[in-house]
Amino acid sequence: MLLAFDTGADQCSLALCPLDPPHRAPFLASRAMRRGQAEALLPMIADLMGAHAVALSDLSHLAVTTGPGSFAGVRIGIAAARGLALALDLPLHGFGTLEVLAFAACDRRLPAAEALPILAAIAARGDQLYVQAYDAAGVAQADPKVSDGAAMARDYQGFSGLLVGSGAAALKAVLPHAQMAQTPAALAASLAALARQRIKGGAPGTRLQPPTPLYLRPPDATLSARPGLTHLERS
Repeated sequence: MLLAFDTGADQCSLALCPLDPPHRAPFLASRAMRRGQAEALLPMIADLMGAHAVALSDLSHLAVTTGPGSFAGVRIGIAAARGLALALDLPLHGFGTLEVLAFAACDRRLPAAEALPILAAIAARGDQLYVQAYDAAGVAQADPKVSDGAAMARDYQGFSGLLVGSGAAALKAVLPHAQMAQTPAALAASLAALARQRIKGGAPGTRLQPPTPLYLRPPDATLSARPGLTHLERS
């Protein structure tokens, strides 16, 4: 069984699924939350596994999103995944959140949109966006970056492909010819599908990677009034 989870956005989502058959729907759990993933994640895993009579010994692989996203959320997910992998002696695979979104757009789009490129975007603080461009097959065409609407309107003028992610609406406002793809309600479901494909060797030219956090920008931190202390705001 594969256990996949995402804590890098405004939710904590889990997916539990066998590697075979490849199209079997995963068991899912998702809870909207901007903070509190550290306290919620492990109890949610225990509840999901208990509800479907899955034991720790039934797990064979773990997968986790690596960002970009909430600075604290990304750290929490990766730390929990590393701890479980170490305790259970399981292989652990990391996937960029933008990559998972692009995979979801490929997986869910209509046949008429099969040849369209993809812009995956995550809303960041202020008017900023985490963005990465992909071709119609979901292969990255550029490194992920921090951008904003004005820069994207300039760099992708006339773009008529698919937009996916929490930043898609902001991109649509400046890229009117683009089409909105369906963003998954629980990102862990798409993460599990992508991880299952990679584990089974269904994506030529790709390989599994251990999780390394991708932040793209420093955390939002302010100095406390007390010397030597720092207050960290979760982005």
